[in-house]
Amino acid sequence: MALPLAPPLDTSDRALRAPLTFDYDDISLVPRRASSLPHRSDARPTVELGPVSLTVPIVGSPMPDVCGPEMCEALAAAGALGLLHRFQSIEEEVEQFGSATRRAGEGRVGAAVGVTGDFRERFAALVAAGCRVLCLDTANGAHDQVAAALTWARERCSDAFLMAGNVASAEAFTWLEERGADAIRVGIAGGAVCETRTETGVFVPTPYAVAEAARVRRRALIIGDSGVRTPADLCKLLALGADCVMVGSALAGTGEAPGRVIVVEGKKYKIMRGAASFSVQQQAGRDDPEYVEGAETLVLYKGRVSGVIGRYMAGLRSSMSYMDARDLREYRANVAFVRLR
Repeated sequence: MALPLAPPLDTSDRALRAPLTFDYDDISLVPRRASSLPHRSDARPTVELGPVSLTVPIVGSPMPDVCGPEMCEALAAAGALGLLHRFQSIEEEVEQFGSATRRAGEGRVGAAVGVTGDFRERFAALVAAGCRVLCLDTANGAHDQVAAALTWARERCSDAFLMAGNVASAEAFTWLEERGADAIRVGIAGGAVCETRTETGVFVPTPYAVAEAARVRRRALIIGDSGVRTPADLCKLLALGADCVMVGSALAGTGEAPGRVIVVEGKKYKIMRGAASFSVQQQAGRDDPEYVEGAETLVLYKGRVSGVIGRYMAGLRSSMSYMDARDLREYRANVAFVRLR
């Protein structure tokens, strides 16, 4: 005789009732109206990111192998924004900010800080140097330490534009928005060198997380962050409600990214490391990190930043033209979606 089934645990019930998510390849954009744009160049995807007006809704990820001063300068020249990474001394980051700002222009460069350790000293030094776009850079944005850092930073510099994150749910987005974040990075564990998914079991596809955030957003900007591989991915995040998209691996292979080009079997590569990788933690002063949640890999060399941005913007403007959209507001209003699987 079969034994009777035990009553299901509450956690099992919740898992069985869990919503079905979708990722980049699970959805597609559909034009359902005739376009009146004479040319895709008539589409203008501009966005106001606090004190910065961007003609390109792209933010360079504050990773050591993505955003140094040369990258920030190149992104500013293209109409995007770079965020200097924090995995260096305060003096080095301030020096890099000054160097990048002299070439890119006042207010065209942002910088990352943590929420513990030397956070207060780093924040104060960058503000004193003129930085007003600051990213509180941490893996889990829905944390009391982030809330405390936001409160402290706002009290010290009322005109700073404060970016925080990362989060991956509507509840966590609202929690950060209520605590004063001006922009919130949405996406956890989708990045090319992030191992949070395999090490912790925590993962939400970035498109689904952005859609959740857009459903509850009242004030803060949404920055879609994690897993962008192609112009189509960028288009989908913006159509779902992101104001900007943060890009890492697509920029890590460019000439302006920190680090040198290496050749393996006749092909050119650059190194890309996750923020919680072993070598980055060592670079930040942890000689023997007890926990590693980031990978280290090679990315194909892609040439100059201008070429990468040009490709992404050509794709976005063409997509906007399909949707009869002259700006991002019209793009979101006119777009339709279909599920592919």
